[in-house]
Amino acid sequence: MTLVQVLRSGGRLVGFKAKGHTGYAQAGQDIVCAGVSTLIQTAVLGLQELAGLDLEIKQEQKSGFFSCFIVTTDDETKLAKADLILNLMYLGLQQIALDYQKYVQIVLKEVQKDEF
Repeated sequence: MTLVQVLRSGGRLVGFKAKGHTGYAQAGQDIVCAGVSTLIQTAVLGLQELAGLDLEIKQEQKSGFFSCFIVTTDDETKLAKADLILNLMYLGLQQIALDYQKYVQIVLKEVQKDEF
């Protein structure tokens, strides 16, 4: 199962942590994993390329761990774009989790700035 924690601080989404493999099908044929991965990777690209944000990214291929956090910024325009991008990712992940409950779980977690 893949667990994705979407992190919120101060009323805005600020990052996420994903861990695990969905187990829906064999590697290379797992459409659920592909959907989750696509949404996460697209969000990261949007945060970097469209919002112009610096990100802290960690990845461990074997365990399926991937985390992405916005490096602190006071630029309200960038933060608003990031919130929109991360909310879109969250909505897509929620839909996948609804359709494939045995394979994906999405959690919204409130965090303090020093926790991410």
